[in-house]
Amino acid sequence: MNETDEKALKILNNNRFTVLWSGGKDSTAVLLWVLNNVSNRDWDVFYIEFTENTDQECTDYVIRTAESLGISEKLRIVKTEDFFELCRKWGIPTPYRRWCLYNLKIKAFKQTHEINVTGMKKSDSRRRASLDVISYGKLSKRTCVNPIVEWSKDKVFNYLNENGIKLNPCYDRLGHSGNCCFCPFANKKHIIKTMSDPYWGPKIADLLKHPKVKEKSEKWLIARPILARWLRWNDQKSLEGFIW
Repeated sequence: MNETDEKALKILNNNRFTVLWSGGKDSTAVLLWVLNNVSNRDWDVFYIEFTENTDQECTDYVIRTAESLGISEKLRIVKTEDFFELCRKWGIPTPYRRWCLYNLKIKAFKQTHEINVTGMKKSDSRRRASLDVISYGKLSKRTCVNPIVEWSKDKVFNYLNENGIKLNPCYDRLGHSGNCCFCPFANKKHIIKTMSDPYWGPKIADLLKHPKVKEKSEKWLIARPILARWLRWNDQKSLEGFIW
């Protein structure tokens, strides 16, 4: 057991906590870590389903995996307001208008215990490079315990395999967990695979072409390139087989 594990266990073995689970590889790995290492059983699992923006296969994976791990009674599924309807009302989220974070995610987190266990890692981004095993969420106002903060992507995959847990099938179909399908901050792979999907492609294209969404994108200049980027790949999705 390393120092990171010891710091995490010191808190988790002595306090009530909530494991944040999106159905993604990292949060699934940290859930397994809790099951394998924490002796305290006073905890629950929190999954947010972003209404109209979470793929059903992601939610099914979470429910099915919880059953296989014997923790169905700990799982709490919280559904948000209709994400697409809010996009038509407020415009798409942007780096300076992240209403999806404040009005959906942070609002939902108020239902969790004071200590949250996350699958955040230093290797996720430059912003997280200085992340410690214990941190504080300024927006969620929760103490965050990050047991796999030092792990690499390969270690996450290996840990899932060692524990006999299959990867969320949305990764193969969509290139991501499917928990948040239309994300203004998504990378190129996420966008292309999502827009190539027979369900999500037309659904997202219809949203972005909606008069109210286009009107608000004209008003908030920073939304224009986000809108254009997603629609560009929608227009070129038939070329995907030639691009890659």
